[in-house]
Amino acid sequence: MKQVVSLLLIIIAVIGCAQPQNNLEATAVAVANLTLTAVAANPAHTSTAQPTVTSTDVITAQLEPEAVPATLTSLPTTVPSATFTAEPIPTDNVTAIPTMAIAVQTTAPTLEGSPTESTAATTLPTQAAATSTAAPDLPAAPPSQLSPALVGPAAPTVYETTLSIPTYGYESGFVPTTEEDVIFPYPRMDFSQVSGPSARTYQAIVLENGYISVTILPELGGRIYSLRDKATGRELLYQNPVIKPTSWGYREWWLAAGGIEWAFPVEEHGLNEWRPWQYSIGSSGYGTAVTVSDIEDRTGMEVGVTISLDSGYAYVTLQPWARNISGQPQTYQLWLNAMLTLGNNTVSDETQFIVPGGEVIVHSSGDGGVPGSGGIMSWPYQDGRDMSIYGNWNGYLGFFVPAGYGFSGLYDHSNGQGIVRAHAPNWPSGTKFFGPSTLSPSLWTDDNSNYVELWSGATGSFWHSATIEPEQTITWTEHWYPINGSGGFNYANRLAALNLIDTGNGVDISIAVSTYFSGDIILWSGREAVASWPVKMGPSQVFHATWQRPEGISGSLGLHLQADDGSTVAQFGAVP
Repeated sequence: MKQVVSLLLIIIAVIGCAQPQNNLEATAVAVANLTLTAVAANPAHTSTAQPTVTSTDVITAQLEPEAVPATLTSLPTTVPSATFTAEPIPTDNVTAIPTMAIAVQTTAPTLEGSPTESTAATTLPTQAAATSTAAPDLPAAPPSQLSPALVGPAAPTVYETTLSIPTYGYESGFVPTTEEDVIFPYPRMDFSQVSGPSARTYQAIVLENGYISVTILPELGGRIYSLRDKATGRELLYQNPVIKPTSWGYREWWLAAGGIEWAFPVEEHGLNEWRPWQYSIGSSGYGTAVTVSDIEDRTGMEVGVTISLDSGYAYVTLQPWARNISGQPQTYQLWLNAMLTLGNNTVSDETQFIVPGGEVIVHSSGDGGVPGSGGIMSWPYQDGRDMSIYGNWNGYLGFFVPAGYGFSGLYDHSNGQGIVRAHAPNWPSGTKFFGPSTLSPSLWTDDNSNYVELWSGATGSFWHSATIEPEQTITWTEHWYPINGSGGFNYANRLAALNLIDTGNGVDISIAVSTYFSGDIILWSGREAVASWPVKMGPSQVFHATWQRPEGISGSLGLHLQADDGSTVAQFGAVP
């Protein structure tokens, strides 16, 4: 393994507008045989104006710092069955939660102004570490490359349409529960009574700007069903060609529909993610927004997510929230679960899990070469095996990432497509990955489509719950954006993803951004600036450069992205 080199990256501030056999075209047809037709707004799903959340009832998190130490590492896819196979993933003991009175529904809290960041979406905040210093005089910059052509911003738009998706008649298998059942008042499932799939029309809300397109299905738990990278045309989320119940999850049944689902108030996939949620269209501190929400039956709490796009940014902003309107303290978990493929509706063996840190905590596994549930596994190498590469897994695996880092994601080296998740370090507390690996896709679908999961949650693991007092609201903010052609990343924030690879006698640099910026990229060795590149770039573009270490230059490396006004957007590694 190549020698580890510490790097410091500073991202340029922006003043501006904000397994595998199918090709992409075949997938577009195979993904649920989706039919898109414009329809008028459905007033039954439109909610009224939302009350403002005050600073006294929101549990917020600090702004993410733009400079953190990091370590540089080298980077090395039928006919419906009459029976349903039980989930092979070990489950934890479930503790019953007392039944709560169902609260009268109120409208979702407004998250305008952003509960975790006070800066408007179109203005780049000045970072605490910012300095206004001129770039040092340097030798001529080494060669660099910027590609493809710049794509300009476009104002976000939102409209309603429909999708037709083959759907099993899972409702015919519902079995009512009693108060003695831990999932009461939600139904159990008699799989023998589930009828075969037939076409079903779902209402869809499409939110898009010049960089990405987001499709939301209010009738399937308000989930994000599609996140498309307009630069490559690729769908980043898994879209099950058929809505089919599996025997997984807290209820022992779950609709593996795909997309990004909202799991509440228990671990795994929650209790109310399968049914229709309310929605409203408006604005937030991050631009044009769609808010989905529901009153959860068991706790009486209100749960929702505000989904926002701004014209100048290639990221979608997600703000999950839960508000205790039940009148008494409640125990809860709140997670979002992104089912990802990064193209072709299947996961390549060359997909890399971007996980900061040197160890993870195993939740469940069918891979005999890793520790058991609750065990600590070294990362990325476990007994000489690079577990960050999906093709190296020998069975299903789920693991939690210890808190303290503000980013994670995936990168598919077979097609150059990646996705970044950025948030404040330490909040939200939970990050979890899962991949079915060698499990049969027949467990959740009727074709060979596949997926992996990236979870984000208010608690550090499925083994931990939190308590929320009456009238409190718990919330956080995170940003998801596509990258392509960078070769991966080993540091990211909401503005840029940085890939720095030690070559032994130098470093390869790749930078992708979520918004337009202009400034200088300065490479440091020790306390000496050794190279600089003036850069103007935007989303969908990638900056590439290679620096060779000259004779007599030694010490740790750092990268500094400095805006034209001299301010520091981000820094990475050893920068004085």
